[in-house]
Amino acid sequence: MALDETAPYAGRARSLAETDWPVLGSSEAVFADTDALVNRSLREVGLYAERDPGLALRLILRANAPRPGLKQEVHSVPDAIAMLGLRAVHEEIERAPRVEDILPDPQPYRRRAAQARLAALIVEELGRVRHDSEPGELGLAALLNDLGMLALEMTDAPELAGLRSMLQLRALPDEASYVALGYATDDLSRGMAEHMHLPELVRGTLRAENAAHPRAMEVMVASAVAGQIFHGMDTLREDRDLRLLAELLGEPDKAAADRLGRLMQGFNRDAWLYAMDPLDPAAIARVWREGCSPVPLGLAPRGDIAVSGELALQREPHRGVRLRRLLRACQFGLGLNRVVFAELAHDGDWLHAADLVGTLHEPEFSHFGIGRHDLGAMGAVLEQTDPVWWSRDYPDTPLPGPVAGLTGGVDCLLAPVREHGRCIGMIYADRRSPALALDSRTFDGFARLLAAARR
Repeated sequence: MALDETAPYAGRARSLAETDWPVLGSSEAVFADTDALVNRSLREVGLYAERDPGLALRLILRANAPRPGLKQEVHSVPDAIAMLGLRAVHEEIERAPRVEDILPDPQPYRRRAAQARLAALIVEELGRVRHDSEPGELGLAALLNDLGMLALEMTDAPELAGLRSMLQLRALPDEASYVALGYATDDLSRGMAEHMHLPELVRGTLRAENAAHPRAMEVMVASAVAGQIFHGMDTLREDRDLRLLAELLGEPDKAAADRLGRLMQGFNRDAWLYAMDPLDPAAIARVWREGCSPVPLGLAPRGDIAVSGELALQREPHRGVRLRRLLRACQFGLGLNRVVFAELAHDGDWLHAADLVGTLHEPEFSHFGIGRHDLGAMGAVLEQTDPVWWSRDYPDTPLPGPVAGLTGGVDCLLAPVREHGRCIGMIYADRRSPALALDSRTFDGFARLLAAARR
Protein backbone atom coordinates (compact mmCIF):
# COMPACT_ATOMS: atom_id res chain seq x y z
CA MET A 1 0.00 0.00 0.00
CA ALA A 2 1.41 3.38 -1.01
CA LEU A 3 2.22 5.89 1.68
CA ASP A 4 -0.36 8.63 2.20
CA GLU A 5 1.71 11.70 1.35
CA THR A 6 -0.70 13.89 3.32
CA ALA A 7 0.16 12.10 6.59
CA PRO A 8 2.11 14.22 9.12
CA TYR A 9 5.05 11.79 9.13
CA ALA A 10 5.29 11.37 5.33
CA GLY A 11 8.03 13.93 4.66
CA ARG A 12 10.23 12.68 7.47
CA ALA A 13 9.76 9.06 6.42
CA ARG A 14 10.88 9.94 2.90
CA SER A 15 14.01 11.81 4.03
CA LEU A 16 15.03 9.15 6.57
CA ALA A 17 14.56 6.40 3.98
CA GLU A 18 17.22 8.08 1.86
CA THR A 19 19.77 8.27 4.68
CA ASP A 20 23.11 6.50 4.38
CA TRP A 21 22.50 4.05 7.20
CA PRO A 22 25.40 3.57 9.65
CA VAL A 23 26.78 0.32 11.05
CA LEU A 24 28.06 -0.49 14.50
CA GLY A 25 31.78 -0.29 15.03
CA SER A 26 31.68 -3.85 16.35
CA SER A 27 30.54 -5.10 12.91
CA GLU A 28 33.82 -3.89 11.44
CA ALA A 29 35.72 -6.09 13.88
CA VAL A 30 33.52 -9.13 13.23
CA PHE A 31 33.86 -8.95 9.44
CA ALA A 32 37.41 -7.58 9.23
CA ASP A 33 38.83 -10.91 8.03
CA THR A 34 36.41 -12.41 5.52
CA ASP A 35 38.78 -15.31 4.81
CA ALA A 36 38.28 -16.50 8.38
CA LEU A 37 34.52 -16.67 7.74
CA VAL A 38 34.65 -18.71 4.54
CA ASN A 39 34.28 -22.04 6.33
CA ARG A 40 31.43 -20.79 8.54
CA SER A 41 27.91 -21.84 7.62
CA LEU A 42 25.74 -19.32 5.83
CA ARG A 43 23.35 -19.31 8.77
CA GLU A 44 26.18 -18.54 11.20
CA VAL A 45 27.49 -15.68 9.06
CA GLY A 46 23.94 -14.41 8.75
CA LEU A 47 23.59 -14.41 12.52
CA TYR A 48 26.72 -12.27 12.77
CA ALA A 49 25.26 -9.70 10.36
CA GLU A 50 21.83 -9.76 12.05
CA ARG A 51 23.37 -8.46 15.24
CA ASP A 52 23.59 -5.05 13.54
CA PRO A 53 20.25 -3.75 12.15
CA GLY A 54 22.05 -1.11 10.09
CA LEU A 55 24.24 -3.69 8.36
CA ALA A 56 21.28 -6.03 7.83
CA LEU A 57 19.32 -3.18 6.23
CA ARG A 58 22.18 -2.24 3.92
CA LEU A 59 22.61 -5.85 2.78
CA ILE A 60 18.88 -6.31 2.10
CA LEU A 61 18.71 -3.05 0.13
CA ARG A 62 21.77 -3.99 -1.92
CA ALA A 63 20.53 -7.52 -2.60
CA ASN A 64 17.13 -6.25 -3.69
CA ALA A 65 18.42 -3.38 -5.82
CA PRO A 66 16.89 -3.50 -9.32
CA ARG A 67 18.83 -5.75 -11.71
CA PRO A 68 17.98 -6.54 -15.33
CA GLY A 69 16.31 -9.92 -15.55
CA LEU A 70 16.25 -10.48 -11.77
CA LYS A 71 12.91 -10.06 -10.06
CA GLN A 72 13.13 -12.45 -7.10
CA GLU A 73 13.06 -10.64 -3.75
CA VAL A 74 15.46 -11.55 -0.95
CA HIS A 75 13.66 -11.90 2.39
CA SER A 76 16.41 -12.65 4.90
CA VAL A 77 19.96 -11.65 5.76
CA PRO A 78 21.48 -15.11 5.07
CA ASP A 79 19.86 -15.10 1.61
CA ALA A 80 21.26 -11.61 0.97
CA ILE A 81 24.76 -12.79 1.91
CA ALA A 82 24.36 -15.88 -0.29
CA MET A 83 23.50 -13.63 -3.23
CA LEU A 84 26.12 -10.94 -2.60
CA GLY A 85 29.04 -12.89 -1.12
CA LEU A 86 31.25 -12.15 1.87
CA ARG A 87 33.28 -9.60 -0.07
CA ALA A 88 30.15 -7.48 -0.55
CA VAL A 89 29.47 -7.61 3.20
CA HIS A 90 32.98 -6.30 3.80
CA GLU A 91 32.44 -3.57 1.17
CA GLU A 92 29.20 -2.43 2.78
CA ILE A 93 30.91 -2.09 6.13
CA GLU A 94 33.81 -0.22 4.54
CA ARG A 95 31.60 2.34 2.80
CA ALA A 96 29.09 2.80 5.63
CA PRO A 97 29.43 5.51 8.29
CA ARG A 98 30.03 4.31 11.84
CA VAL A 99 27.40 4.93 14.48
CA GLU A 100 30.17 5.88 16.89
CA ASP A 101 31.47 8.53 14.46
CA ILE A 102 28.19 10.27 13.68
CA LEU A 103 26.57 10.38 17.14
CA PRO A 104 27.92 12.30 20.13
CA ASP A 105 26.39 9.63 22.37
CA PRO A 106 25.97 6.36 20.44
CA GLN A 107 24.70 4.33 23.38
CA PRO A 108 20.93 4.98 22.92
CA TYR A 109 21.21 3.79 19.31
CA ARG A 110 23.25 0.76 20.33
CA ARG A 111 20.71 -0.12 22.97
CA ARG A 112 17.84 0.22 20.47
CA ALA A 113 19.78 -2.04 18.07
CA ALA A 114 20.23 -4.56 20.88
CA GLN A 115 16.47 -4.57 21.52
CA ALA A 116 15.84 -5.23 17.83
CA ARG A 117 18.30 -8.12 17.92
CA LEU A 118 16.58 -9.67 20.93
CA ALA A 119 13.23 -9.39 19.11
CA ALA A 120 14.76 -11.27 16.16
CA LEU A 121 16.06 -14.01 18.46
CA ILE A 122 12.62 -14.40 20.05
CA VAL A 123 10.71 -14.62 16.79
CA GLU A 124 13.20 -17.03 15.23
CA GLU A 125 12.74 -19.26 18.27
CA LEU A 126 8.99 -18.97 17.74
CA GLY A 127 9.46 -19.90 14.12
CA ARG A 128 11.41 -23.03 15.02
CA VAL A 129 8.80 -24.12 17.57
CA ARG A 130 6.00 -23.52 15.06
CA HIS A 131 7.98 -25.18 12.20
CA ASP A 132 8.17 -22.03 10.10
CA SER A 133 9.84 -22.68 6.76
CA GLU A 134 11.72 -19.34 6.77
CA PRO A 135 12.61 -18.23 10.33
CA GLY A 136 15.21 -15.86 8.84
CA GLU A 137 12.41 -13.91 7.15
CA LEU A 138 10.69 -13.54 10.53
CA GLY A 139 14.00 -12.46 12.07
CA LEU A 140 14.52 -9.69 9.51
CA ALA A 141 10.99 -8.37 10.07
CA ALA A 142 11.57 -8.25 13.82
CA LEU A 143 15.00 -6.68 13.38
CA LEU A 144 13.46 -3.81 11.39
CA ASN A 145 10.14 -3.61 13.25
CA ASP A 146 11.32 -0.53 15.16
CA LEU A 147 12.89 1.13 12.12
CA GLY A 148 11.44 4.57 12.85
CA MET A 149 12.83 4.70 16.37
CA LEU A 150 16.21 3.44 15.16
CA ALA A 151 16.20 6.22 12.57
CA LEU A 152 15.40 8.90 15.13
CA GLU A 153 18.22 7.62 17.35
CA MET A 154 20.52 7.47 14.32
CA THR A 155 19.92 11.12 13.49
CA ASP A 156 19.96 12.26 17.14
CA ALA A 157 16.60 13.94 16.53
CA PRO A 158 15.91 16.97 18.77
CA GLU A 159 12.57 15.49 19.93
CA LEU A 160 14.28 12.43 21.41
CA ALA A 161 14.62 13.85 24.91
CA GLY A 162 10.87 14.34 25.18
CA LEU A 163 10.15 10.97 23.62
CA ARG A 164 12.46 9.15 26.00
CA SER A 165 10.79 10.92 28.92
CA MET A 166 7.39 9.70 27.72
CA LEU A 167 8.68 6.13 27.38
CA GLN A 168 10.09 6.25 30.89
CA LEU A 169 6.52 6.88 32.06
CA ARG A 170 5.72 3.33 30.90
CA ALA A 171 3.60 4.60 28.05
CA LEU A 172 2.88 2.59 24.93
CA PRO A 173 5.40 3.53 22.20
CA ASP A 174 2.82 4.83 19.72
CA GLU A 175 1.21 7.13 22.29
CA ALA A 176 4.54 8.33 23.67
CA SER A 177 5.73 9.21 20.18
CA TYR A 178 2.42 10.88 19.34
CA VAL A 179 2.81 13.18 22.35
CA ALA A 180 6.48 13.92 21.61
CA LEU A 181 6.42 13.98 17.79
CA GLY A 182 2.82 14.48 16.71
CA TYR A 183 2.72 11.04 15.07
CA ALA A 184 3.57 7.46 15.97
CA THR A 185 7.02 6.04 15.28
CA ASP A 186 5.21 2.94 14.02
CA ASP A 187 3.80 5.06 11.18
CA LEU A 188 7.27 6.47 10.56
CA SER A 189 8.62 2.90 10.37
CA ARG A 190 5.95 1.90 7.87
CA GLY A 191 6.52 4.98 5.74
CA MET A 192 10.26 4.32 5.63
CA ALA A 193 9.74 0.63 4.82
CA GLU A 194 7.43 1.51 1.94
CA HIS A 195 9.83 4.12 0.53
CA MET A 196 12.71 1.63 0.70
CA HIS A 197 10.59 -1.17 -0.81
CA LEU A 198 11.56 -3.51 2.00
CA PRO A 199 10.30 -7.12 1.90
CA GLU A 200 6.59 -7.67 2.24
CA LEU A 201 6.69 -9.18 5.74
CA VAL A 202 8.69 -6.21 7.06
CA ARG A 203 6.09 -3.80 5.72
CA GLY A 204 3.18 -6.02 6.69
CA THR A 205 4.13 -6.24 10.36
CA LEU A 206 3.88 -2.45 10.58
CA ARG A 207 0.12 -2.49 9.98
CA ALA A 208 -1.98 -3.36 13.02
CA GLU A 209 -4.69 -5.25 11.14
CA ASN A 210 -2.11 -7.73 9.86
CA ALA A 211 -1.80 -9.22 13.34
CA ALA A 212 -4.67 -11.42 12.18
CA HIS A 213 -2.05 -13.28 10.11
CA PRO A 214 0.00 -15.73 12.24
CA ARG A 215 3.49 -14.81 11.01
CA ALA A 216 2.88 -11.08 11.36
CA MET A 217 1.44 -11.70 14.82
CA GLU A 218 4.61 -13.60 15.79
CA VAL A 219 6.82 -10.66 14.78
CA MET A 220 4.64 -8.12 16.59
CA VAL A 221 4.55 -10.16 19.79
CA ALA A 222 8.29 -10.84 19.72
CA SER A 223 9.00 -7.14 19.24
CA ALA A 224 6.62 -6.24 22.06
CA VAL A 225 8.20 -8.76 24.45
CA ALA A 226 11.71 -7.52 23.62
CA GLY A 227 10.53 -3.99 24.36
CA GLN A 228 9.08 -5.17 27.66
CA ILE A 229 12.39 -6.79 28.63
CA PHE A 230 14.37 -3.66 27.83
CA HIS A 231 11.92 -1.64 29.94
CA GLY A 232 12.25 -3.98 32.88
CA MET A 233 8.92 -5.79 32.28
CA ASP A 234 7.21 -2.67 33.58
CA THR A 235 4.89 -1.16 30.98
CA LEU A 236 1.16 -0.59 30.60
CA ARG A 237 0.89 -3.95 28.86
CA GLU A 238 1.76 -5.77 32.12
CA ASP A 239 1.77 -9.54 31.39
CA ARG A 240 -0.39 -9.47 28.23
CA ASP A 241 2.53 -9.71 25.78
CA LEU A 242 4.03 -12.62 27.70
CA ARG A 243 0.67 -14.39 27.64
CA LEU A 244 0.38 -13.85 23.89
CA LEU A 245 3.88 -15.29 23.44
CA ALA A 246 3.00 -18.31 25.57
CA GLU A 247 -0.12 -18.92 23.49
CA LEU A 248 1.91 -18.81 20.29
CA LEU A 249 4.46 -21.23 21.76
CA GLY A 250 1.66 -23.49 23.00
CA GLU A 251 3.03 -23.65 26.53
CA PRO A 252 2.24 -22.22 29.99
CA ASP A 253 3.32 -18.69 30.89
CA LYS A 254 6.04 -19.96 33.22
CA ALA A 255 7.52 -22.22 30.52
CA ALA A 256 7.51 -19.28 28.09
CA ALA A 257 9.28 -17.14 30.71
CA ASP A 258 11.92 -19.84 31.18
CA ARG A 259 12.43 -20.05 27.42
CA LEU A 260 12.85 -16.27 27.30
CA GLY A 261 15.43 -16.52 30.07
CA ARG A 262 17.48 -18.96 28.00
CA LEU A 263 17.26 -16.70 24.94
CA MET A 264 18.43 -13.77 27.05
CA GLN A 265 21.43 -15.79 28.20
CA GLY A 266 22.29 -16.41 24.55
CA PHE A 267 21.86 -12.71 23.80
CA ASN A 268 24.16 -11.83 26.69
CA ARG A 269 27.09 -13.51 24.95
CA ASP A 270 26.85 -10.70 22.39
CA ALA A 271 26.10 -7.87 24.82
CA TRP A 272 29.65 -6.54 24.31
CA LEU A 273 28.70 -5.62 20.73
CA TYR A 274 26.35 -2.99 22.14
CA ALA A 275 28.64 -1.84 24.99
CA MET A 276 25.90 -2.74 27.46
CA ASP A 277 25.59 -4.82 30.61
CA PRO A 278 24.07 -8.28 30.24
CA LEU A 279 20.31 -8.58 30.63
CA ASP A 280 18.98 -10.19 33.80
CA PRO A 281 16.91 -13.27 32.87
CA ALA A 282 15.25 -13.14 36.30
CA ALA A 283 13.63 -9.82 35.31
CA ILE A 284 10.91 -11.72 33.40
CA ALA A 285 9.24 -12.65 36.69
CA ARG A 286 8.84 -8.96 37.57
CA VAL A 287 5.79 -8.74 35.32
CA TRP A 288 3.88 -10.83 37.87
CA ARG A 289 5.28 -9.19 40.99
CA GLU A 290 4.81 -5.48 40.46
CA GLY A 291 1.73 -3.47 39.65
CA CYS A 292 1.76 -0.82 36.96
CA SER A 293 0.18 2.60 37.40
CA PRO A 294 -1.34 3.72 34.08
CA VAL A 295 -0.08 7.04 32.76
CA PRO A 296 -2.92 8.99 31.08
CA LEU A 297 -1.15 10.31 27.99
CA GLY A 298 -3.38 12.55 25.93
CA LEU A 299 -3.20 12.73 22.14
CA ALA A 300 -3.58 16.44 21.48
CA PRO A 301 -6.36 17.14 18.96
CA ARG A 302 -5.19 18.84 15.75
CA GLY A 303 -7.96 21.03 14.37
CA ASP A 304 -6.08 21.60 11.11
CA ILE A 305 -5.85 17.84 10.48
CA ALA A 306 -9.54 17.38 11.33
CA VAL A 307 -10.55 20.10 8.84
CA SER A 308 -8.23 18.92 6.05
CA GLY A 309 -9.33 15.34 6.73
CA GLU A 310 -12.97 16.30 6.40
CA LEU A 311 -12.33 17.96 3.04
CA ALA A 312 -10.28 15.00 1.78
CA LEU A 313 -13.01 12.56 2.83
CA GLN A 314 -15.62 14.50 0.88
CA ARG A 315 -13.51 14.21 -2.30
CA GLU A 316 -12.20 10.63 -1.96
CA PRO A 317 -14.07 8.16 -4.22
CA HIS A 318 -12.28 4.96 -3.17
CA ARG A 319 -13.88 3.30 -0.16
CA GLY A 320 -10.70 1.66 1.21
CA VAL A 321 -8.70 4.90 1.05
CA ARG A 322 -11.61 6.81 2.51
CA LEU A 323 -11.84 4.48 5.51
CA ARG A 324 -8.11 4.74 6.20
CA ARG A 325 -8.28 8.52 6.05
CA LEU A 326 -11.31 8.52 8.31
CA LEU A 327 -9.46 6.52 10.97
CA ARG A 328 -6.39 8.74 10.73
CA ALA A 329 -8.43 11.94 10.87
CA CYS A 330 -10.18 10.66 14.00
CA GLN A 331 -6.88 9.77 15.65
CA PHE A 332 -4.74 12.76 14.68
CA GLY A 333 -7.48 15.36 14.27
CA LEU A 334 -9.60 14.49 17.32
CA GLY A 335 -6.95 13.07 19.64
CA LEU A 336 -8.45 9.58 19.93
CA ASN A 337 -6.18 6.72 20.95
CA ARG A 338 -7.72 3.73 19.21
CA VAL A 339 -9.93 3.86 16.14
CA VAL A 340 -11.18 0.61 14.63
CA PHE A 341 -13.31 -0.22 11.62
CA ALA A 342 -15.14 -3.49 12.37
CA GLU A 343 -16.50 -4.94 9.16
CA LEU A 344 -19.83 -6.69 8.97
CA ALA A 345 -19.74 -10.14 7.37
CA HIS A 346 -21.81 -10.71 4.23
CA ASP A 347 -24.43 -12.58 6.22
CA GLY A 348 -24.71 -9.62 8.59
CA ASP A 349 -24.20 -11.77 11.69
CA TRP A 350 -20.52 -11.17 12.53
CA LEU A 351 -18.24 -8.18 13.10
CA HIS A 352 -14.46 -8.48 12.81
CA ALA A 353 -11.63 -5.94 12.99
CA ALA A 354 -10.73 -4.93 9.43
CA ASP A 355 -8.78 -1.65 9.74
CA LEU A 356 -7.19 -0.19 12.85
CA VAL A 357 -5.03 2.69 14.07
CA GLY A 358 -3.46 3.06 17.50
CA THR A 359 -3.46 -0.68 18.23
CA LEU A 360 -0.15 -1.91 16.79
CA HIS A 361 1.11 -2.62 20.31
CA GLU A 362 -2.15 -4.38 21.17
CA PRO A 363 -2.18 -7.15 18.53
CA GLU A 364 -5.11 -8.93 20.19
CA PHE A 365 -7.33 -6.22 18.65
CA SER A 366 -6.77 -7.72 15.20
CA HIS A 367 -8.21 -11.04 16.36
CA PHE A 368 -11.37 -9.42 17.64
CA GLY A 369 -14.63 -10.83 16.35
CA ILE A 370 -18.11 -10.73 17.86
CA GLY A 371 -21.45 -12.10 16.77
CA ARG A 372 -24.17 -9.57 16.20
CA HIS A 373 -26.37 -11.38 18.73
CA ASP A 374 -23.67 -10.79 21.40
CA LEU A 375 -23.58 -7.03 20.88
CA GLY A 376 -26.58 -6.35 23.08
CA ALA A 377 -27.56 -2.69 23.01
CA MET A 378 -24.51 -1.91 20.88
CA GLY A 379 -26.13 -3.82 18.04
CA ALA A 380 -28.65 -1.00 17.67
CA VAL A 381 -25.83 1.22 16.34
CA LEU A 382 -25.81 -0.82 13.13
CA GLU A 383 -29.45 0.07 12.52
CA GLN A 384 -28.96 3.82 13.05
CA THR A 385 -27.63 6.62 10.91
CA ASP A 386 -26.11 8.91 13.52
CA PRO A 387 -23.03 8.32 15.72
CA VAL A 388 -23.37 7.25 19.36
CA TRP A 389 -21.52 8.42 22.46
CA TRP A 390 -21.87 5.40 24.71
CA SER A 391 -21.89 6.97 28.19
CA ARG A 392 -24.23 9.75 27.06
CA ASP A 393 -26.66 7.71 24.96
CA TYR A 394 -26.59 4.53 27.07
CA PRO A 395 -25.75 5.86 30.55
CA ASP A 396 -26.99 2.81 32.46
CA THR A 397 -25.96 0.09 30.01
CA PRO A 398 -22.62 -1.70 30.37
CA LEU A 399 -20.54 -2.40 27.30
CA PRO A 400 -20.88 -5.93 25.89
CA GLY A 401 -18.54 -8.29 27.76
CA PRO A 402 -16.26 -9.09 24.78
CA VAL A 403 -15.85 -5.39 23.97
CA ALA A 404 -15.17 -4.39 27.58
CA GLY A 405 -12.65 -7.22 27.98
CA LEU A 406 -10.75 -6.07 24.92
CA THR A 407 -10.78 -2.31 25.51
CA GLY A 408 -10.72 -2.13 29.30
CA GLY A 409 -14.32 -0.92 29.38
CA VAL A 410 -13.52 2.74 28.65
CA ASP A 411 -16.10 5.12 27.23
CA CYS A 412 -16.28 5.10 23.45
CA LEU A 413 -17.73 6.63 20.30
CA LEU A 414 -19.53 4.39 17.81
CA ALA A 415 -21.00 4.89 14.37
CA PRO A 416 -22.40 2.71 11.59
CA VAL A 417 -20.53 2.82 8.29
CA ARG A 418 -22.91 2.94 5.35
CA GLU A 419 -22.09 2.64 1.70
CA HIS A 420 -24.93 3.50 -0.72
CA GLY A 421 -27.50 2.94 2.02
CA ARG A 422 -26.17 -0.46 3.13
CA CYS A 423 -24.49 -0.93 6.53
CA ILE A 424 -21.04 -2.46 6.01
CA GLY A 425 -19.72 -2.18 9.57
CA MET A 426 -19.05 0.00 12.58
CA ILE A 427 -16.44 2.51 13.70
CA TYR A 428 -15.24 2.22 17.31
CA ALA A 429 -13.09 5.00 18.85
CA ASP A 430 -11.87 5.73 22.37
CA ARG A 431 -9.30 7.33 24.61
CA ARG A 432 -7.50 4.53 26.37
CA SER A 433 -7.46 6.07 29.84
CA PRO A 434 -10.66 6.91 31.76
CA ALA A 435 -8.75 9.95 33.05
CA LEU A 436 -8.92 11.45 29.55
CA ALA A 437 -12.67 11.75 29.12
CA LEU A 438 -14.44 12.18 25.82
CA ASP A 439 -16.26 15.48 25.39
CA SER A 440 -18.88 17.14 23.21
CA ARG A 441 -16.32 18.79 20.97
CA THR A 442 -14.74 15.43 20.18
CA PHE A 443 -18.13 13.86 19.52
CA ASP A 444 -19.16 16.69 17.20
CA GLY A 445 -15.90 16.32 15.26
CA PHE A 446 -16.45 12.56 15.06
CA ALA A 447 -19.94 13.14 13.65
CA ARG A 448 -18.63 15.59 11.03
CA LEU A 449 -15.93 13.20 9.84
CA LEU A 450 -18.41 10.33 9.59
CA ALA A 451 -20.79 12.51 7.59
CA ALA A 452 -17.96 13.49 5.20
CA ALA A 453 -17.07 9.85 4.64
CA ARG A 454 -20.63 8.68 3.99
CA ARG A 455 -21.75 7.77 0.46
